[in-house]
Amino acid sequence: MAGTFQSPRANLIECDEGFSVEVLGRTGILYKEGDRTMDVVAELLSPKSAHGIAVWKSSINKWRPPHDSENVDAARRETILENIRRAIRFMGDDIDIIG
Repeated sequence: MAGTFQSPRANLIECDEGFSVEVLGRTGILYKEGDRTMDVVAELLSPKSAHGIAVWKSSINKWRPPHDSENVDAARRETILENIRRAIRFMGDDIDIIG
C-alpha cells in the first residue's frame, strides 16, 4: 500500500486509492470510499498525547444509506482503520485506536 495522498483543503485527506478521510471538528471523521460514506467516532486529543486523534473501532460498523445494508466485517474494519491511519500520518500525526 503506497498510495499518493493530497490535502485539497484543511482537514480533508484524499488518496489516489479511492478513499478520503475528513476530520470533522473535534469529534468525528467522515470516511469515504468510492460512493460509500461512513461516520467514524473520533476525538482530537491533547497536544501532550502521543497521538493526535483517538478513533473508536466499534464505530466502524455501517455505511450511510443507501449502502447501510452492506456488511462491515472485522477484516473490512481493519482495512478502514489502516486507511484512516495512513491518511492521518500523511498529515504528520497518528491515531490511537480505542476498543
